[in-house]
Amino acid sequence: MEIEKLLKRQIDRLSNLEKKFQQTSQTYSWTRLASIILAIVVAVIAIYQKSEILAAISMAIVLFGFGALTFFHSRLKRSIQKFAKMISIYDQHLNRLNLNWGKLPEIKSEQKVDHPFGFDLDVFGPFSLIRLIDQTVSLQSSKIIHDWFLKPQLDSKTITIRQGQVKELISLTSFRNKLLVFGRSESFVKSDTKKLTDWLHKIQLKTAPWIAKTLIGLAAINITLYLLHQFEQIAPYWYFSFTLYVILHLWNQLSLNSFFVNTFELADDFRTASKTFLYLENFSLSKKESLKTLFKPFQQNGHKPSKIFKQLNRYIAAIGLRMNPVMAIILNIAVPWDYIVAFRLKKITASIKDRAPGWFEGWYNIDALSSLAQFSWLNPQYNFPQISQAASSAYFNSENMGHPLINRESRKLNDFSIEKDNQVNIITGSNMSGKSTFLRTIGLNLTLAYAGAPVCANQLNTQIFKLHSCIRINDSLSEGLSYFYAEVRRLKEILENLETSKDFPVLFLIDEIFKGTNNKERLIGSLSYIKELAAKNGIGLVSTHDLELVKLEEDISYLKNFHFREDIKSGKMVFDYKLRSGPSPTTNALKIMELEGLPVNKK
Repeated sequence: MEIEKLLKRQIDRLSNLEKKFQQTSQTYSWTRLASIILAIVVAVIAIYQKSEILAAISMAIVLFGFGALTFFHSRLKRSIQKFAKMISIYDQHLNRLNLNWGKLPEIKSEQKVDHPFGFDLDVFGPFSLIRLIDQTVSLQSSKIIHDWFLKPQLDSKTITIRQGQVKELISLTSFRNKLLVFGRSESFVKSDTKKLTDWLHKIQLKTAPWIAKTLIGLAAINITLYLLHQFEQIAPYWYFSFTLYVILHLWNQLSLNSFFVNTFELADDFRTASKTFLYLENFSLSKKESLKTLFKPFQQNGHKPSKIFKQLNRYIAAIGLRMNPVMAIILNIAVPWDYIVAFRLKKITASIKDRAPGWFEGWYNIDALSSLAQFSWLNPQYNFPQISQAASSAYFNSENMGHPLINRESRKLNDFSIEKDNQVNIITGSNMSGKSTFLRTIGLNLTLAYAGAPVCANQLNTQIFKLHSCIRINDSLSEGLSYFYAEVRRLKEILENLETSKDFPVLFLIDEIFKGTNNKERLIGSLSYIKELAAKNGIGLVSTHDLELVKLEEDISYLKNFHFREDIKSGKMVFDYKLRSGPSPTTNALKIMELEGLPVNKK
């Protein structure tokens, strides 16, 4: 596969560069050590020769050389870190391409098993659509991905706009990777920028402004009185003003220290945001019209966030200097360094309080869209669906549709349509024939479609539906629910949703209806339930083992039967996972029992 070969070539290229740079870094380390030894030798010779000029010149040359080596070595180390991060990113692309779940970063989700379709369809969870697609760098961007898949905006215009943005991002491979490099931590743990945005929105500085102004005035008086005393013009009156300066300085020092500690903890977040914003500001969109709205907050003249964040980073670096207690005393002894830095930070943040949310929201959306674009780039055989607000002829029409969470070598493709004469579809077939997988295939591709992502199909045309499924029932011991009762409650929710959903029709996906009870009652219940679905103009699919249910096609004009089948070859059961019209002509429960050596009475 071309994508896989390309990724492996990039990993090999970057690995070779990283190795060469590591070797150069080792050379720099030894050279720096040699320069230190040389400095010591020169100092000894200078002392022995009693030549201060020789010592000064030699030490200046050595120190300059050491400083230059340190500067270039630091740049080299940053390049090595960048290569390592890029290798990890490309490696993750490979893992996503090949569905290597064990090597993908875990994605935390607060969703519950009672979600209308998320748990059933593996939209979230350890082997899920979100885990496969979500490569965002922040928790806030990740939440956008979760919302797109689990709380979709069911509006064809919104979906079409998002599709356009994703399409324009697909070709920007270098842009997406650099965005990950700037925003991603070494451990692939998503950052939480909420603390940073909260800090920007409402800076927690409890010191009154008059204290800073008074301290600045006292500092000027101290310096003036001290200089006059040194020139023997006046008595040492500066003792009194300096004492007052120290007392006033220490008055709010505890709250000021707390403010500095909380601010300095955000230093990495500030640097990340600064680098990312600068990159977004300078990136040329060329003819990418759909993306220009998203980039507008970063590329407006006079309102570029990187300049503001560059200032903030300078003051945070100043905070870093005074985190050492000795440096804190030195910096504050003559001027109120702490107060000047704190109030300067407050002034800067006050000036951007209204604009900062737009910058971060823009970053989050670009980050989330880049995940969808990367998913599309890794799967060039996927296609963007056509979404309509309401059906014209077919409600749903697909060609060569497959399950996106099954490896491409094992994935089976099927054509399927839901039209006005088959709103309700009964899927029969043997155990393991592919019924459940097919229901999930439809649900997952609709989930992708409504998120604005490409789908695993050659073609997909669909109207807007509200999805509701009953596939993976979760019995709850804590709530005292049996499997059957949990299933009944789930099926009741679908009927209620059919009644209450006014904006969009509900598309239901029901697997092995009433499998938690005996054959007789299951058949009675299933017949009644499917008739009720049809009476409420329900649209969707029901899979079942009960071949008696296929007779409903005689009573309900817009109900159709489909099936999956199996063959026995060389004593083994073989499935082709192809959907066919009509009821299933075979069953396989007794065959499976017999093949596994269990006693079977065929009379």
